[in-house]
Amino acid sequence: MSEYLDNNHVDTFGIFLVEKNQMCPGLYLPFLFVSSFHWGYKKFNADTKKFVSHINKESVKAANLILVPIIESSHWTLLVGNLKNKVWDFYDSLPKKTHRAILPEVISHLYEDTTTSFATDIRRWRIRRIKQVPTQKNSVDCGMYVCKYMEAVIQPEAVVWADVKDWEDNMAKFRAEFAYAILSTTIK
Repeated sequence: MSEYLDNNHVDTFGIFLVEKNQMCPGLYLPFLFVSSFHWGYKKFNADTKKFVSHINKESVKAANLILVPIIESSHWTLLVGNLKNKVWDFYDSLPKKTHRAILPEVISHLYEDTTTSFATDIRRWRIRRIKQVPTQKNSVDCGMYVCKYMEAVIQPEAVVWADVKDWEDNMAKFRAEFAYAILSTTIK
């Protein structure tokens, strides 16, 4: 867990968040998680609807946010749909325009697989790049940053990103906590 995280790792973290929220209702804002495989399998022209089968009119109505981790060209980013305000927020630990370029295609693919679930056309929502988020200084931590972004945005209290400065210093700790969570779950 000291190197690059793959789809299985990021999905595991997302599932942990879902399960924690089910065990402790109200711990987080209501959210939907989209597997990173939804976008990943699109590239292989595979059936991707199975990764969003839990997204329907009822689940969308009950949620505040939809978390969409994206892996593209070996870099992780996070797209968060604010279902109440009808806007997309984009989180990137190595901000580059090229990372943002894929977003319309990711959103269109999600819309195609969930068309009847949303009251509005999610392809028309504005995309905002969230600034002042913690950023990485190396080339391997983007997956952990996406995990931490997911955990932060679903908190009941809004994150003041300008106050979050210690992620780089605590990355080894974050990775150890994640590895422990995986191990603890596996042992049960």
